[in-house]
Amino acid sequence: MKVAYDGAKFHGFASNPEAVTVGGALEETLAVVLRHEVSVVCAGRTDRGVHAQGQVVSFDADADLFEPVALRRAVNRILRPSVVVRDIKATSPTFSARLACVGRSYRYHILNAPVPDPMLSHMVWHVHEPLDINAMQLACDQVLGSHDFTTFCKRNKSRPQESMVRTVEQAEWSVRGDLVRFDIRSSSFIHQMVRSLTGMMVDIGRGRRRAVEMGEVINARDRRAAPSPAPPHGLVFMKAHY
Repeated sequence: MKVAYDGAKFHGFASNPEAVTVGGALEETLAVVLRHEVSVVCAGRTDRGVHAQGQVVSFDADADLFEPVALRRAVNRILRPSVVVRDIKATSPTFSARLACVGRSYRYHILNAPVPDPMLSHMVWHVHEPLDINAMQLACDQVLGSHDFTTFCKRNKSRPQESMVRTVEQAEWSVRGDLVRFDIRSSSFIHQMVRSLTGMMVDIGRGRRRAVEMGEVINARDRRAAPSPAPPHGLVFMKAHY
């Protein structure tokens, strides 16, 4: 099932009995429509406030109750406009949206203008200082390849031995008018990695740091070497690759 959602109203994707989450909303709605309990697995869990255009979700369903078109219509009737099922189809019983995924793509949106735009405020990070996109791209180029991204992550306390090495296959900035976009793809990401990289590169674009420092900060393997992460509402999970 391919899902898009506005993350502003949700405390992330992962189901949590104490908070409203995307996964929890999907499980509750699917259970009502399919008339049995449902547990969902997503390609990549998003944090509180983060959006998605192409999140992929898998779940088990009773074959006798599974009719893709009717199921999509029913779920969308209940959850829209905050959560929308774009497509749904049957797969192998062993398919896992997370385990089968070989790559995830994210996009970060920045409004680089003197004044904010209220129509975009929940989807972009407003940065009023002019940004040097060339310097940001120079820094971005140093992110490509395999690196230990300890500096740019919030370590998972439940998995202290988890490797922080990730291989970034795409990382680039683009500009359309006042809108600045950062696209990045990797087989997997660490918690807050994209937002932390964005925060560092925006500091470079503002002239607060030099592009050459990106490599130095990566090699430091110390969260204190990097600035605060960019705010979550500018980030979108764009695509899961299979």
